[in-house]
Amino acid sequence: MRNHKYAWSLSLLLASAALCAGLYIKLYYSASGGERSVSVVLKSSSVRSSFWQAVSAGAAAAAKEAGATIDIQGPLQESDAETQIRLLHDALAARPSSVVVAPVDDPRVSEAVHAIRRAGIRVVVIDMPLLTGNTPVSVLNDHLEAGRQAGETAAGLADGSPNVAIVGDFESSRVSREREAGVKEAVGAYPGGATEIYYCEDSEDKAYQIMQAVLAMPEPPGAVVALNEPAALGAARAIVEAGDQRIKLIGFDSSVYEIRLLEDGIMSALIVQKPFNMGYLGVKAALRRAEPKGASRVAYTDSVVVTKSNMYTPENQKLLFPFDGEGS
Repeated sequence: MRNHKYAWSLSLLLASAALCAGLYIKLYYSASGGERSVSVVLKSSSVRSSFWQAVSAGAAAAAKEAGATIDIQGPLQESDAETQIRLLHDALAARPSSVVVAPVDDPRVSEAVHAIRRAGIRVVVIDMPLLTGNTPVSVLNDHLEAGRQAGETAAGLADGSPNVAIVGDFESSRVSREREAGVKEAVGAYPGGATEIYYCEDSEDKAYQIMQAVLAMPEPPGAVVALNEPAALGAARAIVEAGDQRIKLIGFDSSVYEIRLLEDGIMSALIVQKPFNMGYLGVKAALRRAEPKGASRVAYTDSVVVTKSNMYTPENQKLLFPFDGEGS
């Protein structure tokens, strides 16, 4: 009888210990991030886009560091609002603890994001703010300031005669508009500063044709600012084909092709933003329970002017090749 009572007491003790251990494990993983999950919906998941691949790498690094699970998706084309809306609806159905989104320029995308917020899921916006509604916590690229840097660089390279051509993607693109405004503001501060804008509609071939026409002008501009990678690559192809490097070419982003053009002297400068940092900080913000008291709900990542003369510094090598380390 005594043995039976002893066994029963021991069973209760073990059951209580197991319950406490279970609660401890649950609380431990909750605190350390094991139960947290992040859905990241980018503008593009294309392997051809080094920018969005770097954003993805930064997001994954932040999730790994926090012990959180992460799902990263996006349409192939940056303008594909329909696919991004579907992915946001999928994220809502999956009910992760948080969602990070780089929104396509479409009011319906904004509404899909607000639906996620109304469901009680924490949302962080990266790259560009939503078109409509209240602003969630955001980690944004300062495209206006990046445009100013490009304009200052172009004016400086144009030997005091800042006549600058700008090649953007779409007239409706907010990123292009902000970068364009920054270029115009910087160039316009110089006596005689003038700009002309062309749109390549995200087509390298069209940017090539635009650059051919610019090169054929009786008085071509002293510099061309290409506001994204396709514009830069198309313009560079025309310059190489013509064998005419009188016009200084300034580009954005830092694909392996653009870096090679910078090394070869075809590209005079690159305005390099910090996509790895943006992805990393976006997921970090998403995994926070709440913002620190008094903290701003909007943070900006900066950009750097990289030239052939400074591209080999440790800081810029880390920026140009974020996959070789942990980003900058």
